Amino acid sequence: MQFKRNEGFRFVFNEPIDSSFKIIIDGNYVKPEIRHAGKILDISPHGVKLFSEAQIGEYLNKTTLRMELQFVLDVTMIEAVGEIMWTKPYMSGRQYGILFQSEEKIDELIIREMKLRRKKEMLDSKRR
Repeated sequence: MQFKRNEGFRFVFNEPIDSSFKIIIDGNYVKPEIRHAGKILDISPHGVKLFSEAQIGEYLNKTTLRMELQFVLDVTMIEAVGEIMWTKPYMSGRQYGILFQSEEKIDELIIREMKLRRKKEMLDSKRR
């Protein structure tokens, strides 16, 4: 599946961000009690590139496969639902391109958290 993103910015992390996710097919959670571990490699207000070793290959051919993703960029827990747009094998797991559902509040929260995180990173680098 080819997917080209057109976005103003995408932030690549030096150290991936811990996250967790649940699988959603046709609007229903698959095994809702299970949260899979993942690492966010890069982010924009509209989506993420995620790495996970979770074995979810059996679900990849479903037409409406989504993830409910939870993560913290600075201090606030962000919960966003997105569609898996692409996937590819990577090391001991897979990378996923996740396009978030359009929610202005989530977009603004991601931007605000990234600004705060970046400001702290800049202050830390000046102290060294």
